[in-house]
Parts: sequence; structure tokens; C-alpha cells
Amino acid sequence: MRFGDIFTVTRGTKVILIITFSVAFTASLFAYFYYSTINRSEDPRILEARILLNEYDKISSFQNPSESFRKLDSAMVIFRSFPDYQHSFETGVIYNNKCSSLLMKALYDTTLSNNEKNTLLNLALEYCDSGIYIYNRWIAEWGSLTQDEIEARLVPFMRREDPALSHNFESIFKRRTKNILMAQTETPRRLSVSLTNKATIYRHLMKPDSAQLLYREALLLWKENRIARSNMSVLTGGEPVKPSIIESLFPPDKNRK
Repeated sequence: MRFGDIFTVTRGTKVILIITFSVAFTASLFAYFYYSTINRSEDPRILEARILLNEYDKISSFQNPSESFRKLDSAMVIFRSFPDYQHSFETGVIYNNKCSSLLMKALYDTTLSNNEKNTLLNLALEYCDSGIYIYNRWIAEWGSLTQDEIEARLVPFMRREDPALSHNFESIFKRRTKNILMAQTETPRRLSVSLTNKATIYRHLMKPDSAQLLYREALLLWKENRIARSNMSVLTGGEPVKPSIIESLFPPDKNRK
């Protein structure tokens, strides 16, 4: 029996394959130009930091904590080197990521002793508090500004004559403004996640009352925070909250305030 007798490609199959490859090629081409446009309009001063954060998202911080922290530390150095990014919400993201990495290791690394676990939990708590401080400060300073007010506040830091920005200034300035407007919605949710992390740390440090208060605060900021709802349910004698079929198929719109 010949190889071709086993794998016979009919005319219909060929049509399907052609359509499939065409769609895949078109999608790849669109993604290439779309992300190329985004990169060209991204603030080049901190583009490397954005790349590092994206790389962090792709690695397992639990399995490779030293590499994940190296990327986060490198990104922090870049953000902190520019006055307009020193206390930006992005630095809060870095602190929260560090907290999450240590928290995951403390909770799921079965090789740790109780002392080692508590040490990691307390270190995670320090990073968590730093992230919460950054988020609260950012919300107070930027959270209610209009687009015009944001642009006016950016002007002293983003100048057309800056060689790093001059090649595509309008697009870069517009994208920075858009990022801040989007962060006005996202940062309260980020703060909710940080408060949830802190509550979870307190829960495992045997401080259930403090944990409950923080879970409640997290839910006030973001009522769809399922992790906070689930932990609150367990602390009050209930069952963990599982996502409904509707929540699984149609997650909440991240852009809806």
C-alpha cells in the first residue's frame, strides 16, 4: 500500500486547508502590523521595560523566581530613571508581581519549612504594601483627571524637542494619554488584586479578621473579584466561589467602568 493511498487529500479538504492557511496568514500579518504600530507609538524611553514585563508574563515565576525577579528589577530601574514614571501605576504592577510570586511559592512549595514559609509571606507583604501605596497615590493624582488635564500634566515631562520622542511625538504623546485614561479604570482593579493578595497573606499568617476586612475592601473596589469573593466565603464558613458558565464564556468587560 502506498503512502498516498493512506492519506488521500480530497478537493474539499484542499479548499479547507487553503482557507485555513489564508486566515492564519492574514491574522499573522494583521498582528504584525498592529503590534508594530503600537511599538512605534510606545514611549521609547520605557519600551524596554514594557518588553521585560511582557517577558515576565510568559515565564513561571514559581519555577524560576530568580529570572522573574531579574526582569522585574530591570523594568523598575528603567521606570524609576524618568521623573514622570517614578511613581506610575506600572511600578505598582511590578511590586504586585513580586508579591504574587513570593505568595505563590509560600503557599504551594511543599519543600518549605514553616519558618521559610512565614519569611516569604512577610516579604510578600512588604512588596504588597509598596504596591498598594503606589496605586493609592496614583489614583489620588491621576484617577479623576480629564484628557485635557492629563495632557497638561504630561507637557513638562514630554517635550517635542526631546530627541527620544521627536521622531514620532504626536503618536507617543497620544498613546501615553490613552494609557493613563485606561489606567483610570484598571488601577482600582489592580488595587483590588493587591488588597486580595494582602488579605490572603494575613489569612495564612493566622489573622482572619484582618483578612476579612481587606477582602471586603477589595470587593468594594471591584465587585467581580472572584478570588476575594471565594476567600471571603470560605472565611465565613461557606464554600469556595466557582465561576459560573456565563462568567467563563463571557468574562467581564475590562474596559467597562
